Amino acid sequence: MEWKDVVPVIAGGLVILVVALVVKPALLGEPIASPGPAPATYLPPAPLPAATPFPEDGEAYTRTFRWTAIDGGVQTTTVQVPEALFLEHRETPRFADPLAWGRYALAEEDRPVLEALARRIAPTAGNPEVEYLRMMDVVFFVQQIPYELDNSTDSYVEGALPRYARPVKGDVEYPKYPTEMLVDGKGDCEDSAILLSGLLDALGYDTVLLRYSDHMALGIRMEGFNPYYAKYTPKYFDYGGKHYYYVEGTSFYGGKVSADSPIIRGKPFPIGDTQDGSIQSVKSEIPKIIPLRSIPAPVEYRIRPARLPAGGA
Repeated sequence: MEWKDVVPVIAGGLVILVVALVVKPALLGEPIASPGPAPATYLPPAPLPAATPFPEDGEAYTRTFRWTAIDGGVQTTTVQVPEALFLEHRETPRFADPLAWGRYALAEEDRPVLEALARRIAPTAGNPEVEYLRMMDVVFFVQQIPYELDNSTDSYVEGALPRYARPVKGDVEYPKYPTEMLVDGKGDCEDSAILLSGLLDALGYDTVLLRYSDHMALGIRMEGFNPYYAKYTPKYFDYGGKHYYYVEGTSFYGGKVSADSPIIRGKPFPIGDTQDGSIQSVKSEIPKIIPLRSIPAPVEYRIRPARLPAGGA
């Protein structure tokens, strides 16, 4: 066979091979075999579980609160706080600047406890009127936690002042993280305001702290608030173009829990109520408004030349 006869045969064989390996599988939807190993496929790494410094199976403080809801029913609510979280807070220095006190309410470590507690008291309803009443239950819950001053050892579960309690003008200042107040089961006005603002923030409400000369409360953002049941004009403050209505976190009104107890129990007060029972500064002063997410201005420091000892180099 001559070479000119071989070329057509080879060409015809190549055509048959292409049809068999490429055209036919493509028409029939069959996979096309490719020589060599399959190309590598990227597989994203499996997400790592979020680390939690306070495992659920660790030691925990269990506290049970009995309180009166807005409908008059007596409720029992149990709260668990990891012991490691509580002890960590006790060993954390306090912020000297009250403008930073919103950081206690927004502490990330406390968030799971606050969210669980807030949703237990005020489960999502989907009805604005019911949502409001359940939010008020959160307010009433905190207001009824017994009041106790920072300078009293009865305010702490250890029966002693914490390491970082700060002496201030002959008194003691120790703003508590929300979970600290829950474990102690009592606190003063700033502790109540911090706990309540943390719970309301967990429910999605916009709140600020209201600092008076001798008291602390909080404001909750509301528009056109004029409840039908109010026998008073609801008090609010303007901040950033928004209305923040006064909310009492505790109250000196109501007397002692018992004749031999130094603890003063709070009385439920609705939003905007600064009437009977409020201390005088609330009625007469304009408070310092502290947003929870404020950043305090840096403290000014001056550098002075050091005095050297006589004859020193």
